[in-house]
Amino acid sequence: MSDAFDFSVPPFDRLTPEQRQRLAAGLDLGVYARDGVILSRDEPADCLFVVRQGLVHERRGGEVVAVHGAHDSFDLQALFSDGQARSFVAAEDTLCDLVPRPILLELAHENAAFGAVIQQGFADRLSALANERSNRETAALTMARIRQAYLRPPVFVEAEASLRDAAAAMKRDQASSVLVRDGDPGKGGRVGILTGTDLRDLVVLEGRPVDSPVGPLARYELLALDRDDLLFNALILMTKHSVRRLVITEQGAVVGLLEQTDLLAVLSNHSQVVALKVDHAATPEDLGRASQDIVGLIRTLHGTGVKVSFIADLVTELNRKIFRRLFELLAPPDLLANSCLIVMGSEGRGEQLLKTDQDNGLILRDGYDCPSLPQVTDAFTRHLVDFGYPPCPGRIMVSNPDWTRPLALYKDSLFHWIHRPDEAAQMNLAIFYDAAAVAGDASLLAEAKGYLLGRLQDNQMFFTAFARPALAFDTPSGLFGGLFERRRSEAVDIKKAGIFPIVHGVRALALEKHMAETNTTERIWALADQGVLNRGMAGELADAFTFLSTLRLKAGLDGSVSGTQTDNLVRTDSLGKLDRDQFKDCLALVKKFKELIAYHFHLNH
Repeated sequence: MSDAFDFSVPPFDRLTPEQRQRLAAGLDLGVYARDGVILSRDEPADCLFVVRQGLVHERRGGEVVAVHGAHDSFDLQALFSDGQARSFVAAEDTLCDLVPRPILLELAHENAAFGAVIQQGFADRLSALANERSNRETAALTMARIRQAYLRPPVFVEAEASLRDAAAAMKRDQASSVLVRDGDPGKGGRVGILTGTDLRDLVVLEGRPVDSPVGPLARYELLALDRDDLLFNALILMTKHSVRRLVITEQGAVVGLLEQTDLLAVLSNHSQVVALKVDHAATPEDLGRASQDIVGLIRTLHGTGVKVSFIADLVTELNRKIFRRLFELLAPPDLLANSCLIVMGSEGRGEQLLKTDQDNGLILRDGYDCPSLPQVTDAFTRHLVDFGYPPCPGRIMVSNPDWTRPLALYKDSLFHWIHRPDEAAQMNLAIFYDAAAVAGDASLLAEAKGYLLGRLQDNQMFFTAFARPALAFDTPSGLFGGLFERRRSEAVDIKKAGIFPIVHGVRALALEKHMAETNTTERIWALADQGVLNRGMAGELADAFTFLSTLRLKAGLDGSVSGTQTDNLVRTDSLGKLDRDQFKDCLALVKKFKELIAYHFHLNH
């Protein structure tokens, strides 16, 4: 079969005849049926795959990020690193030539031209992955609309008002300018502007009497844009005319003024800017200000239609940077070296968008003692509260000694949660299963997770009890169909009705299979890779989870100024028809998934 390998395709065209013969002799052939998993997420590769025939989908979560056809090769990243956050699935019946890693390295070492292409291909791949998110985020920010920026309320004075009246109006409303009405705008009148700088120049430099009327002194060639125009157009207009504010209209009426500082605040809400502020934070107060910038970034990205999964990835990384930097500012070096700061729950799964209750803990190296530990952990929790992360009602925080303990005691707790499960134990186990390392020695969490998965046995009673909470909350269906008109104004707790059943049902299936993934969407596709879920159900479930998370984010943004998730309620009468129909379909799918969970874990018996 190896005779069919095409050596005319770069970089293999750079091999000598003898090298081609050696490579051909070492080739193997991979045969993959449609929907078969070729390389799963985070799986290191021992060969380079070269597609001879068929089609391969490269997936990140549920999204196809690349398609590989005949003569394409993958995956250099998995070949030369510890794995990748993507999986490769046969989109149709596929044949791949498998180039073993030792042969590839041997040829790259002895053939400089071939090796240079291989090395450059790997570097390009890593660079492309690093740039992908930045490019998508920048594109979203360039599409931001003026309505996403803060508009200063317009302050009007009549043309007959004096300069003193104008100054008093600015002081009263804390404004830097006033709009001057000269006649009725609807009947041929005009609107002008007088700024604080104009006032200073007129009174101080030119010596105008303070009782001079503002009408003749205002500037009437207003620079105006519509509220739905692009922010970048506003920036260009300000730059072109050297002004610091624009009048903003909606349906012809003045609705506010866009100040340059407010415009730049939106455009500077770039993750790289926020990350830079975090890296250079010298005090917890500096971190608090950077944390507030994340809210603006979320609003901007969501307002420009960026997918919620992308926003979640971004926010997860920034949040963890803030937690890591805060811990570094507070903890002595020896504590950093002998502990692992972990986040759990939605933050651990990488699904926290707005700020929810703290779920964090600290794993200490066995035998290590830190005299200042209580002060450090109390300060950590207190500062996060100041940053807008509410304390956990269940006290799952580093300031609680039950969640700041040596590795051996964590293992004791895991043993108890598995073998003597009550309701609290199951909740703790679920939360810990989602844990991710943020700062310190990550091997401590890896050892605890390894202990957890190693203690799990094929115990049907345990998994039945663990999965049961997925059915704890009702998923309504009467809001739609015949009862819809009467009940459409009722509020639905979207977390209880839709998001939690998916999260916990998927978590139970993943735990049963001893999976290492923590993110819900990644767990869904890993379950599909193992055949636990069929790909149709996996795709629908991932889409439903994304849609419900998007609705939850919108509800949170609508009800929160600080960026704290205070509202999980969605009123169906506030949704457009398309969203309402999709919401109905999602809830129906959740009910179907709960039936699958009930059947799989024997919850109806």
